Amino acid sequence: MADEEPAGEFIAPDSFEWDDNKSTANLAKHGIAFDDASEVFYGPVVVRQSNRNDEERWLAIGEAENRLIAVVFTRRGSVIQIISARRARKNEEREYRNQEMGRSSQGQD
Repeated sequence: MADEEPAGEFIAPDSFEWDDNKSTANLAKHGIAFDDASEVFYGPVVVRQSNRNDEERWLAIGEAENRLIAVVFTRRGSVIQIISARRARKNEEREYRNQEMGRSSQGQD
């Protein structure tokens, strides 16, 4: 699995897609429904590419439902298809906080 350097950014998707059965299974396994996970894309998010099984996939780390979560997704134009969502791991949380600190210090002289 090859990862690119993470980038702090805002994503403005036109819409979201997901499999309702996968969302239900994800809620049971990780406690996060995909409609809640979609909130990540409306705030600051760290995004990195992660290819798996020859499919271009992305990992977004951001805040939703007052917690930091990691969302695996693909893009089809400006449509985001959510594949899975879970609580961010410690290293992902650190990555997000470091990026967040970089954003907040950019405007300071």
